[in-house]
Amino acid sequence: MNEVYVVPTQAAAQPKSPSLFGDLTPLLAPRSVAIVGASDRDGNVGGTAIGYLRKFGFAGQVWPVNPGRSTVGGLPCYPSLGDLPGVPDLAILAVPADSVVELARQCADLHIPAALAWAGGFAEGGPEGLARQAELGRIAREANIRFCGPNCLGIINASTGLTASFASMLGELPALRSGNISIISQSGGIASLAHATAEKAGFGFRVMVSCGNEAVLTVSDFVRAIAQDSETKVIAVYLEGLQDPEGFIEALAEARRHDKPVVVMKGGASKASGRAALAHTGRLAGSDRAYDAIFREFAAIRVHSLEEMLDVCLHLSTLHEGRLPAGNNMAISTFGGGSGVLAVDQCMAAGLNVPELSSETKERLSTLLTPLATVGNPVDLTPQSVNDPKWRALLPEALGVIADDAQVDSYLFLAGGNANRAGDFAELVEGLRRRAGKPVTMSWLFGPDRGFADMASRGIYVFPEHARAARSLGRLARHSADRKLRLRKSGKALDFDWSQFVGGDAVISENVVAAILEKAGLPVAPGGLATDTGQAGEIADRIGFPVVAKAISPDITHRAAAGFVTLNLTSADAVRQVDADYRRRAAELGVRYEGTWVQHMVSGDRELLVTAIRDDDFGILVGCGLGGGLTEILDDVVFARAPFDEDAAYDLIGQIRAVAGHPNFLSEAQRLMAAQFVSRFSALSASAPWSRFTLEINPVKLGKNSAAAVDGLLIVE
Repeated sequence: MNEVYVVPTQAAAQPKSPSLFGDLTPLLAPRSVAIVGASDRDGNVGGTAIGYLRKFGFAGQVWPVNPGRSTVGGLPCYPSLGDLPGVPDLAILAVPADSVVELARQCADLHIPAALAWAGGFAEGGPEGLARQAELGRIAREANIRFCGPNCLGIINASTGLTASFASMLGELPALRSGNISIISQSGGIASLAHATAEKAGFGFRVMVSCGNEAVLTVSDFVRAIAQDSETKVIAVYLEGLQDPEGFIEALAEARRHDKPVVVMKGGASKASGRAALAHTGRLAGSDRAYDAIFREFAAIRVHSLEEMLDVCLHLSTLHEGRLPAGNNMAISTFGGGSGVLAVDQCMAAGLNVPELSSETKERLSTLLTPLATVGNPVDLTPQSVNDPKWRALLPEALGVIADDAQVDSYLFLAGGNANRAGDFAELVEGLRRRAGKPVTMSWLFGPDRGFADMASRGIYVFPEHARAARSLGRLARHSADRKLRLRKSGKALDFDWSQFVGGDAVISENVVAAILEKAGLPVAPGGLATDTGQAGEIADRIGFPVVAKAISPDITHRAAAGFVTLNLTSADAVRQVDADYRRRAAELGVRYEGTWVQHMVSGDRELLVTAIRDDDFGILVGCGLGGGLTEILDDVVFARAPFDEDAAYDLIGQIRAVAGHPNFLSEAQRLMAAQFVSRFSALSASAPWSRFTLEINPVKLGKNSAAAVDGLLIVE
C-alpha cells in the first residue's frame, strides 16, 4: 500500500439502500462497491479484494478506481470516484494513511453512504496519527458516512459474497459458507482466525467485521446493527476496550431484545495486556470486574480463548430449536468407563451437576441395554450396544430414555472411537435431538473427519474433546441462568447531602462512615467516638456490652496488626484503660489521634462485604461478597450497576460463589435482609458526587433476624 492517491472533488446524488442491518446496511450489505487504489500489481490489497469479490460471487457492481489504470482484474477502472457510473453504497479506501482523509472528504462531497479504510498509521501510531484520525472522524460524522476502521481488516458478508477485506484466509478458501454466527472484532487477526476455523469446522460465519481503531463506528454500533439481522443467531465479539460504554450497554440490550446471545472474549484483563491493547488500537482496556458486571446484567457469555469462543458460538448456533438447558443437571453416556469418570470431573469443574438417574429410568434402561452396561450416571453403554445388531436396534430408545429423565437438563453423548459407526451416530444423534426437549451435545474423541463433516451438514456441532464439550455446556447453563436474573439498573439515587460529612479529597474514617450510613437509613452497629479522656467508658455504658474499641487516626492504616483494635470489652473500666493506652501509644509514635471509636459488638454468624466504586467506563458499581477475614483470601465479590432494587440485590447476592455453591450458606431471612441493605446502599452510592471514590463496608454482620454495618471506610480522590 505505497501508492498515494488523491481524488478531485465531484458531486453526486444520494442512493437508497434496503434495510437489513438498520442504518449500517450500505456498509454491511452494499449493492455496489468502489475500490480506490486498486491495481493488478502483485500484492496490491485493493486488487486482491477485487479478486475476492469476483471469486465469492458478489452480485453487486464492482468499480475499481485508479487514475493510472484502465482496467483492474478485467474490470473497467475509473480515474476518480466522481467518474463512476453511479454512486457506490460502499467505498473501500485501499490507500496509505496519508491519502485516507482527503478521500473521506471526497466521499462526503459525493454523498457516498459508507466507507472503510484498512491502513494503519492513525491513533495507534502517535500524535500525528491521532490528529489524522480525529480529522477523519470529524469528516465522516458531519457527512453521516458509515465508516469502518481505519487500521482494520474490513468486512465480510458471506451471504452476499461481500469481501471488503484483504484477509489471507480468503485466498485459501474455495467458497464461503453463510452461517448464522456474526463476529465483530477489535482485532482483524482474531476475526480472520475465528472465521477460517469456523469454515474448517463446516459452518462458517454470516458477517465478519474488523472495526479497527473505530474512528466513527464502534463495536457497539456493529453489535446493535447485527442484532437486527434476522439471519444472525449468535453474535461473537472480541473486545479490548470501549470508546462508548453507554453505547455498548445499549447494544447488549438490543441483542437481548432480539433474543441473540452475545459471546464476548475480552482482552486487556491484566496490566500487561492492557498496555498491549493501547499499543494495538490506541484504546485502553477498562476495569475487568466492571465488564463482568455488565456481561452478567445482559447475559452475555464471557469466554477466555478463541477455541472457547468458537465452541460456545457453534454450540449455541446449532442447538435444536434454540433450546437452552433449564438447569445444571447433566446426563452422560459413554462407551467406556474411563471416559465417563473424566467427563464427570470435567462437568463438575464447569459448574454442572451429574445426579443419579431416577429409579424408573434405570429400570427401563435395564431392559434396553446389554447386561454388561452400567446403568448409572454416567451410563456406560459398552461397545456391545453398537456392535451387536440386537442391542444396536434398541439404542435409540435407550438414549431417549436417558434424555427423558425428569432430573436431567441436558445430555452429553460421548461417542468414543467407533469410526466405523459414523453414519449410525449421525442418524442416532439427529433423531435424539428431535425427540428430546432439552439440549443434546455430542463429543467424539478421535472421531473420523467424515463423521464431523456429516454432522456439520446436518447442522450439528460435534466437540472433538470431552472437556471442551463440558466447558461449553457450563457456559450455556450459566447463560440460561443469567437470562433469568433481575440485575437491572433501576430506581433513583438517594437525595443525600454529602457535604456535611466530606470536604475535599480524604480518607474518611469509620465513625464518619457510620454517621453517613445512619443518615441514609441503613442499620449500623451502635457506637460513639470518644474524643476526650473519660468519654469511652460512658459511651460503652450507653450502647451496651460487649464492645470493641478502635483507634481513629489518619496515620494508622492497619490498626489490628498495630494493636489498635480490642475486642470483647465487658466493662467501662476496661474500655477506659484501653482508651488511655491507645492515646499514650499514639503520642509515643507521634501520630495524630482523633479519638477512640467504641462500638457495640453485634452478633451474626455470616459476614458480607458491601462496597461501591465509580468505574471510568460504566459509572457507579456496587459489589457484595464474603466479608471479614475471608475478603482478600477468597476474593468472592460480584458487582452490578447502581442503583438497583431489592430483587436485583437478592439475585446479585446469589451470584456470590459461596452462596451459589452452598444454598444454606445464608438463610432465606438473612438473604432478604442482605438484599434490603445492599439495595439501599446502592441508592446511597449512586448519589456520590465524586469522580473517583470507594465506599466499603466490611463487614455487614447478618444474624438470624438482624443486619448491621460494623466497619466502614470512604476514600475520596
